[in-house]
Amino acid sequence: MMSDIEKRFPFDAYPKGWFQVAYSREVDAGQVIGLHYFGRRLICYRGDSGAAYVLDAYCPHLGADIAVGGTVIEECVTCPFHGWRFDATGHNVEIPYAKSVNRTAKLHAWPTVERAGIVFVWYSASSTEPEWELPKIPESDDAAFTFYAPESARWKFRSHPQEVCENTVDIAHFATVHGVSGFGDLDLETEGHRLRAVAEVTFQTPRGPVSGAVDSELFGMGLDVVRHRGLGRSCTLLTVTPIDGEFVDARYTFFVQTDQESGEMTRMGLGFARDFCRQIEQDIPIWENKIYRDRPQLARGEGAINDFRAWARHSYEEATA
Repeated sequence: MMSDIEKRFPFDAYPKGWFQVAYSREVDAGQVIGLHYFGRRLICYRGDSGAAYVLDAYCPHLGADIAVGGTVIEECVTCPFHGWRFDATGHNVEIPYAKSVNRTAKLHAWPTVERAGIVFVWYSASSTEPEWELPKIPESDDAAFTFYAPESARWKFRSHPQEVCENTVDIAHFATVHGVSGFGDLDLETEGHRLRAVAEVTFQTPRGPVSGAVDSELFGMGLDVVRHRGLGRSCTLLTVTPIDGEFVDARYTFFVQTDQESGEMTRMGLGFARDFCRQIEQDIPIWENKIYRDRPQLARGEGAINDFRAWARHSYEEATA
């Protein structure tokens, strides 16, 4: 029987690419945490070296969930049930009551990268190695910005990463749904896994209208890096990770400009963060209830939606087969 999501969206539940599974701050050295993404139970642990690793959670021996009572020794993780130890590549390296290891007992190891305080994994249905690298986020190392990721900037809802990312090029909905009407031309460019949309926008401020732009750069369908031009500097990361083929986990990570004198986050920067959160909360009821129109009846000037969809097809395995 088809799920609600399968009926609504005629594409794979899990696109290929890099997706957030945790924040770096959630995994201390020597700690194991449990995760649920891509319809699977996972663990993330941090070895003595400080590196974070993500493996499948269920022990290949007798199926214990290593997230529940598992321990870290150097760069390895130990199952709480029988003490079997696995290295960062998922191979069994010790069985405490046997003279040899089990060479076929292996946990799937997920390619893992930490960027801007976020733990990302590479997902591919055929378990391919990463085909591209995540971008560096200069703001994450810049003292002029503060990392800001409140729990209130995280949502779980019934949708698909492609639906969320499509909003990037759907300029018309900003007026209807969000009451932001100052959008002008949209400039779109695509190159492989990357899509960049730069929208002219007039910001309404207490001092009057200010012309600027919203520069949005998608890296696959797991990461959208948004920067504003015209009203100071800002950098916002939107990550969308499929949980189980029905729900997604969406999070905003803000790099908020800090006041040079006080070191506090600027009111304008916090205002941007509030606006982003308010807007996604306005979008969620629409995402949860809409269907995908394969051949949408578009208005003049909405061709970027078709361009986006052509680009999105590259994130599905069959498109590259």
